[in-house]
Amino acid sequence: MRTPPPVLPAGQEDSPGYKRTWFDREGPDAGLRLKAGSYGATVTAITFAGIMLFAAQGGGPSFGTLCGGLIVSLILGAVTYVMTAKLSDGAGAVAQSFIQPSGNSTPYEQTFSYQEAMAARGDVPGALESYEAIISEQPLATAPRLRAAEHYARGNRNAARAAELFREVRITPGVTTRDALYSTSRLVDLYDGPLADPGRALVELRRIIEQYPQSRAATQAREALPGLKRRLGEVRNS
Repeated sequence: MRTPPPVLPAGQEDSPGYKRTWFDREGPDAGLRLKAGSYGATVTAITFAGIMLFAAQGGGPSFGTLCGGLIVSLILGAVTYVMTAKLSDGAGAVAQSFIQPSGNSTPYEQTFSYQEAMAARGDVPGALESYEAIISEQPLATAPRLRAAEHYARGNRNAARAAELFREVRITPGVTTRDALYSTSRLVDLYDGPLADPGRALVELRRIIEQYPQSRAATQAREALPGLKRRLGEVRNS
């Protein structure tokens, strides 16, 4: 199951009888082009008027003067239009870099609102199916793995799969320290909980202490370690 394409609002292009206008096709650029066109027309009119006034000082303008003046005016108007349009495009690109940054400046983080909405409606299996499709297509994506793992872990739906996904996140190239540490912490919960494997939970606690010694999680791991060791010893002696 794949994430569905966005749905157009009612009354737009897919509606019967709706005809796309120039503003629909050009979008925000339509206003910029209209403004550039108005500037170009203004320059054309002013230039032509100036040439005609200058020519009138020596008598009535000839046909050649009229044609030449019109050509020069149109050329200057066209140059004004092109320059204004380019400057507007440049300004728009700068504004867009703040409003909607590219991946080169600020990484885009998916929200998975479609899958989370499914889960909120009670269709957790459908949400997990969609997450699994994304995971298979994006082997280096950590966010869908973390989301899916939490849904698998919640209510003990599939603790083993949750642990598998948390382990995948931890070894993903380029994974952030935050996600790696979180995944390890959640593995401790799973091993010491539904998976009933306190030995592996102990290993994960030591991993936190060794790899993130200055973190708050490491402090909590040091506090939890003696109790887990004691319980592990009781299990082995029983």
